[in-house]
Amino acid sequence: MPRQMSLLQRRIMDQGLTNDPGVFTWAISRTAGRINIVGEGDSWFAYPKKHLVLGKPANILEWVARAIRGKGKANLLHLACNGDEAVEMLAGKQKRDLAEVLKESKDSIHFILFSGGGNDVVGKWDMERLLNVYQPGFSARACINANRFKRKLLQIRLAFEELIELRNEYAPSACIITHTYDFLKPGNIPARFLAGRFAVGPWIYPYLVEKGIPDTLHETVVKHLLRDMRKVLEDLAAKPANKDKLIVVNTQGLLEPGNRRYWKDEMHPTSTGFKKISGKIYDEMRRLQPGLPAFPR
Repeated sequence: MPRQMSLLQRRIMDQGLTNDPGVFTWAISRTAGRINIVGEGDSWFAYPKKHLVLGKPANILEWVARAIRGKGKANLLHLACNGDEAVEMLAGKQKRDLAEVLKESKDSIHFILFSGGGNDVVGKWDMERLLNVYQPGFSARACINANRFKRKLLQIRLAFEELIELRNEYAPSACIITHTYDFLKPGNIPARFLAGRFAVGPWIYPYLVEKGIPDTLHETVVKHLLRDMRKVLEDLAAKPANKDKLIVVNTQGLLEPGNRRYWKDEMHPTSTGFKKISGKIYDEMRRLQPGLPAFPR
């Protein structure tokens, strides 16, 4: 970085927000005393605004950014991308990029915010294989292919273990904070943008229907999937070796399933819903780092 700051660099210094790893590590060197945060994850960290660039905060990282923007207390690097899987983020180029950020930051990272696991389960190449074809008398649990789901949960756990190893090696002062996915109501509700001209999804409902699973079991099937994923993460965080390294903020049960005030589409909350979830995560961050600005209530 040049010694003379550009207008963009000055803005980043003033706001404390960037999606450029090089600018982030440069900002850390210029802003001693700030709380430094790396955010990596899926659509719960990267869901776009209503008009793509305009509108209220539309994901967890945007609400965190709203809390710290312009306060001179923290720097936030936004690495999240829609559709990312936990396994993908902790393998190949994405893992190398994250490792480089942590290493170049020279143990100045306070938080690694991570959102992952949801996309490892839902979607055509996962969800349809995790469900059994419905047979009369099946319970919600029987609708899930136990062996395949167990293997998927192991893959997610291994990805988080890899994240912990990156933290241990390159950012031993950092705390990894992740969340659970709240209970949703499957339905034929896609995500719509630009006045409905662009739509994506739904992600879960079509495969429940394809497998012949009755509507009366849909919510319970999803609860089993999300609860089991939560237990895997909580068990990992509870290991003595991971104390103060991994914190799982349980955000299940915060939002009423299917309530359109809180859910924008089948599996993404509205700005109001994300604000509620983000507030609980941010409260945990402030418990660990009281110097963070207050969350916008």
